[in-house]
Amino acid sequence: MIIPAALDKYGDRRWSVTTTPIIEPITVEELKLYAKIDGSTEDDLLDILISAVRGAMERYLGRALLEQTITLTMDFWPGWVIYLPMPPLISVTSIVTLDEDNTATTYSSDNYYVDVITDPGRIVLKQSVTAPNNTSRYYGGYRIIYKAGYGGDAEDVPKAIKQAMLIWCSIIYETRTFMEEPPSEVVSMLEYSYRIPNI
Repeated sequence: MIIPAALDKYGDRRWSVTTTPIIEPITVEELKLYAKIDGSTEDDLLDILISAVRGAMERYLGRALLEQTITLTMDFWPGWVIYLPMPPLISVTSIVTLDEDNTATTYSSDNYYVDVITDPGRIVLKQSVTAPNNTSRYYGGYRIIYKAGYGGDAEDVPKAIKQAMLIWCSIIYETRTFMEEPPSEVVSMLEYSYRIPNI
């Protein structure tokens, strides 16, 4: 017996970061000052640690901390309002449909507006337009490319998140054990103010 399953309300989607941030929210010098680390022999290690913690922080919060390009792929177009993962949303670069040969057809930006004020940001189709339609490909036929993050400068990242990163990095440095989930000190700082549910 075949039991029909409801379609995923978000379009059965997947996303990936296609252009990573060019800087980090905190610097090696800031971490060394906070953790009271002398000398420069471990600067390369600290640099790697900061990058790893930033990635883990983004996954935990469901947010992009610094400006990055994200590519969202969907199997079908789910509705008139599309909420984009990894806020805050900066801008939408393009919406395209893809055929079986990966040939892209751009959906006109005249058909939608981009709301960067809401959190998470969203794409809203205008009234009386036709939604993107793809009969050439059943899987991964819709692609949205957009930029997300608090901005392109470390000062754009909320101070509470930067402080939480300093705590997380210093604990990992002291214990020499990487934690994919944040320590309790970080959770208490960020849980209700910045963490958002998966969308």
